[in-house]
Amino acid sequence: MEKVFVDVDTQVDFCAPKGSLFVQGAPEAVAASARLLAAAWGSGSVVVGSVDSHAHDAWEFHTNGNRGPAGEKPGFPPHCVKGTAGWLKLPETLPERFYFVPVVPDPDAARRVPEGTQAVYFEKEVYSLFANPNAAAVLDARCPPGPLAFVVFGVATDYCVKAAALGLLDWARSRPGREGSTVTVCTDAVAAVTPEGGRQALEALGAAGVALRTVASVLGA
Repeated sequence: MEKVFVDVDTQVDFCAPKGSLFVQGAPEAVAASARLLAAAWGSGSVVVGSVDSHAHDAWEFHTNGNRGPAGEKPGFPPHCVKGTAGWLKLPETLPERFYFVPVVPDPDAARRVPEGTQAVYFEKEVYSLFANPNAAAVLDARCPPGPLAFVVFGVATDYCVKAAALGLLDWARSRPGREGSTVTVCTDAVAAVTPEGGRQALEALGAAGVALRTVASVLGA
């Protein structure tokens, strides 16, 4: 099966010690993620990913009274506000040619990705990359036919990594011809907001059918 590498939110605010929502263990996870990405770009594999892209009044933030669609209020500090330094991806996670897909419904989104693009990143305002309304169609267009082996890494295990992995399972199951696709989370290339949250997320992913493997085992397979 063709591998598709999925880079989740390796951004300054999450992964750099100076970031406003720094995740403990993120620098080590980024170093491992960079190994995966180097292998992906070296082999010409498909690379997709996500980036948190918030406005200053996002409902996740403790600095306002806004709440999510189900009344959620996680109370995070402001982070990944688009256009700020904290929103940027770390340089070791970016290829020479990349493309960002905005969070705006666009029936032509897949055709807008330039020829020769090495990685496509879906902007999102909530946890799952599939919150971007163009994600499913762009994946359809960029991924080769047949079953796929998704390799997921990044931050944070208990939020956006978990959501990405489960979303990819659902996407593959909803697509004719994708039967037999697999989703793997690289356990040494992720980091969690809390240790308990990370443990629970990995347990839930395993129960859902997501494989849990190391970077070395994925690259050596």
